[in-house]
Amino acid sequence: MSRHLPLITTTIVCLAFVVTHLAISPLLLGPTPSAQHRTTPTLEVEPEDKPNFAAIKPVGKRKKAFFSFMDEYISVRNQEILALRARIENNEPDQEEWLKLAKRYRVKSEDPEQIRAQLLIKVDALPPSLVKAQAAIESAWGTSRFAVEGNNYFGQWCFRPGCGLVPESRSDDKDHEVRLFESPQASVNSYMLNLNSHRAYRQLRQARAEQRQRQQRLNGCYLAQGLHHYSEKGAHYVESLKKLIRVNGLERDPSGYCAPVMIAEEETDSSATTEQPKNPEEVAVDDSQGLVTPNPEPASPPSS
Repeated sequence: MSRHLPLITTTIVCLAFVVTHLAISPLLLGPTPSAQHRTTPTLEVEPEDKPNFAAIKPVGKRKKAFFSFMDEYISVRNQEILALRARIENNEPDQEEWLKLAKRYRVKSEDPEQIRAQLLIKVDALPPSLVKAQAAIESAWGTSRFAVEGNNYFGQWCFRPGCGLVPESRSDDKDHEVRLFESPQASVNSYMLNLNSHRAYRQLRQARAEQRQRQQRLNGCYLAQGLHHYSEKGAHYVESLKKLIRVNGLERDPSGYCAPVMIAEEETDSSATTEQPKNPEEVAVDDSQGLVTPNPEPASPPSS
């Protein structure tokens, strides 16, 4: 037995070395490319009592359920925005709050009067018809993977590892993820801030200001004209929104803003290529993070 002791000792030492090597090698070398591609989201999505829209039949019932689902979130955020707008109209914020609001809404000024004037254009409600139409298109009526797993109903991207879900179609040279939201309300809030603050949607805000000045009811189809930059499809995307609003009766439209407009096939959205990446559209969802709008990974959506 004693003459085998050196061999046994050597064997034990070798095994200990192998086990230690296997344990620490991944830590020293870092994650493999495939592991990096499957980054685990760092944000926990709160459980929500969300309908399984894909299981709702027929299509008409599914669409009605989706619109009803979105209604409360849209109403809550619009009321909050209008309450803030009233405070701005009454000149209630102090200097510190003016500067915070300027940063949040991308106003490049430190003068309270200039900030107030710009905020009165940017801080305003959005027509529920428009919000519901975009949510339906971007989330495939609530059936897309990103809506189901990440509460993302408007296609926002993010670029920090673990900030969202990795699209199955993402190429190896890309690093974007589709942002996770804690709740559908957070997704709606982020989307509205995006439309109210980003330079790409200046035309939408101007159209809304014009309707306010004329004391008209805000019309989703009229404001949709300012969303050419939301999608690389440009004018065709706008017409898709108007059609969805029109076909589903989401908007009273005595002025005919939802009427279809013929688009020349050769028309291209050349301005979009100068303000955002070629594919897809650049948007910004909150104060701190620039995001872009991807194409969702939906189940087959019902027609508009």
